[in-house]
Amino acid sequence: MDEFLSEQEQVERLKKWWLDNWKSIAAGIIIALIIIFGWRYWQHRSQVRSLTASAMYNQMGSLLATGQGPQALQVANQLVNNYSDTPYAAQAALAMAQYDVGSNKPDDAMQMLDWVIAHSKDQGLQLLARLRLARVKLSVGDPQAALTALSGVAASGFAPLFDEARGDAYMKLGKMAQARSAYQSALSAWTPEMGDKSLLQMKLDNVTGAEPATVTHTQAPAVKTGAKQP
Repeated sequence: MDEFLSEQEQVERLKKWWLDNWKSIAAGIIIALIIIFGWRYWQHRSQVRSLTASAMYNQMGSLLATGQGPQALQVANQLVNNYSDTPYAAQAALAMAQYDVGSNKPDDAMQMLDWVIAHSKDQGLQLLARLRLARVKLSVGDPQAALTALSGVAASGFAPLFDEARGDAYMKLGKMAQARSAYQSALSAWTPEMGDKSLLQMKLDNVTGAEPATVTHTQAPAVKTGAKQP
């Protein structure tokens, strides 16, 4: 009988504990379900957006390949405006910037490249955009702006290409010593994956040859009257 009462007491305690805590338990279960299903929904949504953005990027590439630049620009703008959280938006902006350069629209190209620098989450794409922006700045005759585009970041694997662009900018500014130093840095870190380095070597040779020779002035010895001149 005492054992039965002990079990009865345990049941009563369990009932009391449940009455006191069922709300928090239910809330915990509901929160857990929300997290689980919310996570699955977010994954599904991200996958769908990524697939949609990928299809749009491929469409844009096809339009560019067939000479339909204005239509490609419309698709690129949709990617930039509506799918900026996907990597395809930055890639589309880079592609359109390259198209704009070929179409002699440097201002449009710089706008696209600025967007990549400001919004892309991929550091490699950001660095590529900076390098291309610097080259566009050079093409429009603004070497100082090109140097600004290349400054303030760790160039990482892009360092030789950044240094080459810096050398080009210093050359346009007439700063031969800085240009030579930049070209030398680029050449010393150049890798075969970056392509042929003969043009870079030519740039270095040209800037080295363009530097005036250093002349040391010494006082000429006194010449005696009537002595034979050399």
